[in-house]
This record gives sequence, C-alpha cells and structure tokens, in this order.
Amino acid sequence: MNEVKIGVVGTGTMGKLHLEAWSKMKAVKINGIAGRNHEVVEQLSETYKTKGFTDYEDLLKSDVEVIDICLPTYLHSEFIRKAAKSGKHIICEKPLALDGKECKELYDFCTAHNVQLLVGHTLRFYPEYIHAREQVKNGAIGNPGVVRLSRGGPYPKGIDAWYKDEAKSGGVMLDLGIHDFDWLRWTFGEVERVMAKQIKRESEDGTPIEHAFVTLRMQSGTIAHLELSWAKKSFESSFEITGDKGMLAHHDRESNPIKLNITVPSNEIGNGVIVPERIGNISPLEQQLEHFRKCLVAEEKMLVSAEDVIHAVEVAKAAIESAKSGQPVTLLSKKEVV
Repeated sequence: MNEVKIGVVGTGTMGKLHLEAWSKMKAVKINGIAGRNHEVVEQLSETYKTKGFTDYEDLLKSDVEVIDICLPTYLHSEFIRKAAKSGKHIICEKPLALDGKECKELYDFCTAHNVQLLVGHTLRFYPEYIHAREQVKNGAIGNPGVVRLSRGGPYPKGIDAWYKDEAKSGGVMLDLGIHDFDWLRWTFGEVERVMAKQIKRESEDGTPIEHAFVTLRMQSGTIAHLELSWAKKSFESSFEITGDKGMLAHHDRESNPIKLNITVPSNEIGNGVIVPERIGNISPLEQQLEHFRKCLVAEEKMLVSAEDVIHAVEVAKAAIESAKSGQPVTLLSKKEVV
C-alpha cells in the first residue's frame, strides 16, 4: 500500500474538513466521496476530482482501500461493519460508539475481518495539549493536584437535528467532552470516580442549550474539573493544571501563538514557553490523518489504542449516568485502585 486510496463517507462539516486535509497530503489519493445529497456529492467530487457516490455499497465495491467515516455517531456501527466485511481499513470520527460495549464489539469485528480501525481523538495532535502533557510527565509542575478545563461552542447543527437526541449523539458529555476525557486519561492515568451535573434548556429563540460540569477523581489522586457547553457564540477551550511546584495554563482566546505559562515558587526560575500553533503548515487534523496513513503502511504504531477509545467512552457514559442519578459513579473498585 504505497499511495493510500481513501473513500470519505459523509459530506457534512467533518467530511469536508477531512477531504480538505486529505487533499493536502502526499501518498494519498481521494478515490471516492459518498453522501446522501446528490448535489453536494457532485460538487465535492468535482472539487476534489474524484468519483461521487450516493450509495455506500457502490463505494465499497470500488478500489478504495480505506473508508473514512464522518457520520453521526449512531450510524458508525452500521457503516464500520459493512466496510470491514468488504475488507476495507477504517478511519472513524470520535466518539466511536455510544457505549463501551459497542466500541469493543466493533474492534473485535474489525480484528476478525483482518482490517484496522483507527479512531480520531484529535487533542493528542494539538501542540498545546501535547506540550502540557510533556511538562506534566517531566515533572515541571511537580505532582499535579487540580486540573480545570473548559470546552464550548455553539449548539451543533446536524442534519435531522440528531444532536438533540441523546440516544443518537450522547449529548454534550459524550460528543464534546470525550476530547478532554481521553486527554485527561492519557496525561494523568485511569479515572477512578465521576460526578456530573447537566442542564438542558432552550434559549428565547428556541435554540437548544446544554451545559455540563464534570468532576473526575483520577487513580493518581489528581482531581479534574471540566466545564462543557453548547451555548457559546464561538468555539473556545482552556486548561489550567496546578501542581505542588507550579502551574500550566492555556486559553485559546488569549494566546496566539499558544503560550503555556509555567509559574514556580519564588526561589526557583519560572518561564513562559511559546509553542507554535502548528508544525509547519500542517494542522492537527492533518497530523492525525498522516499518522493514520503511517499506521496503515506500518510506519508508525497507533497512538490511540482500542483500550483508550473504549475507556474514553466509558468515562463519558459514567458522567451521563451521574448527571441523571445525582450520584457519583465509580469506574475503578478499591481493589483495582490498590
């Protein structure tokens, strides 16, 4: 597999972003675009000089080697299974599925059909999050005690208003929060307990609004507080990590290029570290897709494992359960913690 032949499924926001990213990459050829809107498919196929399909089965019968699934979460399982049966490797947008059990079943299904399943958890490719993790792992702020994160944006507009149906989207805690749940586990280790509160309502103009506040206790003892919102005028995210020797802070509205401020006790030397927004001209999404390409041709080992994907979804589901019950949800037993 030298030049990887990609077929993109989904012509919404994520599908278009993936198409743009793939088109900039070397050793990749977009060999097909599939979607249900004939006019949009035709327009995109002309833009990227490739074949367009309104029938997924026809795309699977073509010579594409990899199917890139950019569809609503509740459709992932069906489209992944069909691709695996056709012998196609699969790239899928997060979250992989609506619960951990379905995630595991999909990985097992792909393994049984000898195809790779690669899931996008894009924060692992954002320079500020990579750098913060490295600083934590290197002990730059000592033992991390408290982490505060926020992520928010306007209420997402999906075809058929599928985001409003939690049974299809998982709501703000699964669809949006999974970014931070994955990064927190990657950086600070396993999640021991989850407590969450969620508010849903409509604005005066009828636009849905979702807010959630999630507290995670990590097995290491670190406490993380995550605020999620689908009520912002524009997208924004931030984090603040406090340790016993200093602090890391980032807010995407305040730092351009990205700046991580490390503050330490007065008897030590502190510094502010400037991190570029991107490596060269490659966006985090392009870096992620290039990583996937290298995994497919055995040049790199997959950064996000099946276990990572499953656990991120399980944390999100625990947060949803806690918000509904008003009680904390334990993910690790005392025996496991010890």
